[in-house]
Amino acid sequence: MNKQIRVLLEHADPARGVVVGPGDAEAVLGRAATDITAYEEVPPRRPTRRALLAAAVAVAVVVGAVTIALSGRRPVPGPMPGAPAVQGSSAASCLAVLADQIAPAPYDGVAGRYEYLHTRSMGGFTSEVPGKTTFATASWELEVRLWSAADGSGRRVADRGPVRYPDEASRTFFAAHPDGLGPAHEDRTFAADEHTPRPLPAAEPAAMAEQLYQPRGNGPSAALVGVADLNAARVLDRAHRAAVLRFLAATDGVTCAGQTQTEAGAGLLVTAPIGQGQHPSLGDDGSQVLLFDARTGELMAAGTEPGRWTTVYVDRGYTDQPG
Repeated sequence: MNKQIRVLLEHADPARGVVVGPGDAEAVLGRAATDITAYEEVPPRRPTRRALLAAAVAVAVVVGAVTIALSGRRPVPGPMPGAPAVQGSSAASCLAVLADQIAPAPYDGVAGRYEYLHTRSMGGFTSEVPGKTTFATASWELEVRLWSAADGSGRRVADRGPVRYPDEASRTFFAAHPDGLGPAHEDRTFAADEHTPRPLPAAEPAAMAEQLYQPRGNGPSAALVGVADLNAARVLDRAHRAAVLRFLAATDGVTCAGQTQTEAGAGLLVTAPIGQGQHPSLGDDGSQVLLFDARTGELMAAGTEPGRWTTVYVDRGYTDQPG
């Protein structure tokens, strides 16, 4: 096996760090089956090509830790310079207070046939070059606009930004194998019942926990991933935003850093450690991070460290026209 592939597979091994006694094969299989801590920044069901694990021409591997940071309204790759250090504090001490004082967002109380969501994230693809021990890598910015109605009708427009290559060998490889990059523009219209909107939990912390903190065995980072995922699929009104904040405030392992300035804007920074599930990983796997508007409780960005954003929520609201 190629050494680079082995290193990547070992890092993603769900049984990594599990101590196994002599001849205890059944034990390791049982523990690996329950230690399903998520190492992907964003759940794979989203309709993007971020961090793909698929076959290209040869063996393809996941693109690791691709992030974006905002400069004004335009994201560029890479971590935010001088990312703020998180100071530990009780999540309840800031999230519950915000939930009690939450201000209306511009779209609260506005009627419209379609929920509208505009997100910006990063996509990427890496493939082992056939006959060599090197990898070809490409990354790009992905901008998605989604209009969805209660009856399942709607529209999704996705635009891939300029493709970036770390070296000339990667550029040459993907010039010969462009299928790995996918289309630069997609515009799909959904008829009624063709697209099922994600169910919106009741505006209660317990309902949020039941739907968003899954799988529970992944530890507190799963709660933050669930919140990010919900916000990429639905527009949350004032009551639902408050319920999300109260749910996170009551979740063990979630930490609030308070008001923080980042390149995605100034907001309330919330973190949870990755890999702290039923069978915690050995070492530091980093953190899942959310940034909330400190007035309206809207989710502004999600990532894996303060200032390292995998998804930025650009705009949301309601409209009568899908476009």
